[in-house]
Amino acid sequence: MKFAIIGLGYFGSALARELSESGHEVLAIDTDETHIREIRDSVAVAAIADATDAEALAQLGVADMDTAVVAIGEGFEASLMITAHCQKLGVRRVYTRVINEVHGHLLELMKVTGKIRAESLAAAYFTRQITNEAVRRYFGIDAGHGIVEVAMPERYEGCTLPEANLRKKYGVNVVTVRRPVMSEGAVNDAPPTYQVAGTLDADFLLQKGDRLIVFGSLKDIDRFCESAD
Repeated sequence: MKFAIIGLGYFGSALARELSESGHEVLAIDTDETHIREIRDSVAVAAIADATDAEALAQLGVADMDTAVVAIGEGFEASLMITAHCQKLGVRRVYTRVINEVHGHLLELMKVTGKIRAESLAAAYFTRQITNEAVRRYFGIDAGHGIVEVAMPERYEGCTLPEANLRKKYGVNVVTVRRPVMSEGAVNDAPPTYQVAGTLDADFLLQKGDRLIVFGSLKDIDRFCESAD
């Protein structure tokens, strides 16, 4: 998929890198040359531009993106203007970082695809990380649901997904698996890189070291993560 990330502060930069590492095409935009210099080797395109200028966004090809994320953390008026430009350009999905409650209300009136409360997402992730060592990554979908990457409990090694039966036992669905692979020329003690297994068949065998990407209610996710200890 193609993503435009507008605003490369800590949150925007981290999001751009994460999306790029996951195989997506990322267009990163910011007015700060330092931010662009730090991200340019990690994304497909990094551009210095004033995103409040609709023409600049059009010239950069934002209209061709599947999703735009307005990630600036301050600048109430600029955030609303950029969001409106992305909508007018016809970007199918527009997510905007919420600056304050009034800003969030206006975004709701604009009917953006989603409002990002970065601090809340970070707190939810950190809470699950510090309370369960198996949790590697967490993404909140809404107040009651999320997606979590968790180290696979060893008891499921060699099982198929129907045999593991996580949906019946814990109410969570396995979306996919990230499997460790050793890079060419890597030394023996080097940490592995992880490759997404894609869409899983019923006969897909779970292996030692796999990381499960599961979706469910936060209550069920927490129950599953506790079982992974």
